[in-house]
Amino acid sequence: MATPPAKLELAVEVIGSDVFGQQFFEDGQTLTIYPNGVSIRLVTKLAPDSEVIVRNSETNVEALASVLGQIRSDADGQVYGLAFVKPPCKLWRVPIPAGQSKTTMLECGACRSVSALSLSGIELEIFEATRELTRACEKCKSSRVWRETKRVETRQKPIEVAEAAPISRSAEPPKEERRKTRRMAMKASACIRYSGMEVIVTCEDVSKGGFRFTSQKEYPEGTRVEAAVPYTKFSNNIFSPANIVYCRSLPDGQFRHGVAYIKSSGSIGWDSNHKYN
Repeated sequence: MATPPAKLELAVEVIGSDVFGQQFFEDGQTLTIYPNGVSIRLVTKLAPDSEVIVRNSETNVEALASVLGQIRSDADGQVYGLAFVKPPCKLWRVPIPAGQSKTTMLECGACRSVSALSLSGIELEIFEATRELTRACEKCKSSRVWRETKRVETRQKPIEVAEAAPISRSAEPPKEERRKTRRMAMKASACIRYSGMEVIVTCEDVSKGGFRFTSQKEYPEGTRVEAAVPYTKFSNNIFSPANIVYCRSLPDGQFRHGVAYIKSSGSIGWDSNHKYN
């Protein structure tokens, strides 16, 4: 008999951008937990295929997750299915059972390609609730909505969602960089404030302790700045004091920087203790 999912109501913090592109930080609650993902109830509305950071409120351990879709909504908010980018993760202090699996014929809503997809964990929960699933389509070269079909598959072998093509990573940081928190390859806009000027940049990765970005402007090592990550124009952005911990010139004339947040008493980095502007 298949092992059911772990139905655990645990406090988590979710960080990212909502369906309107506005940054948010929300205290949420898990409903079901799997090795490859989790269902979470949030007030914030999320867009399918977007990425968020999920943080265990007790241990401060965090993981990058992709929004697979909305399972349902109720009076307390929306319940979303999130798939961990690199499962299994170590967010929880208890062992999580694998749960059941099911092979289903799915059809891409755009190109009509058909695949025999082995669903398990959070993917299966979303599919059984909505009868559809957002996943990458090799033919379309982008994420599409897939639905159940009786057509003959166009692939020879079933595809495991958890074994999708690895996400490309940016170049490794220099050896001089030293950090205590693991960073994740999450693309997000950031704003660097220095000497009364603000510059919009793109993060190459982020963590609760800092982030890395590349820009045409050079910020020497040791420079004190204020940073907002993520950053959305014309909204109330969250700025935190930070230090440039390294700066390296690149062949194209740009500069790669490592940023570490300056923690105040009781702060754990990118959290609700940040200043608002």
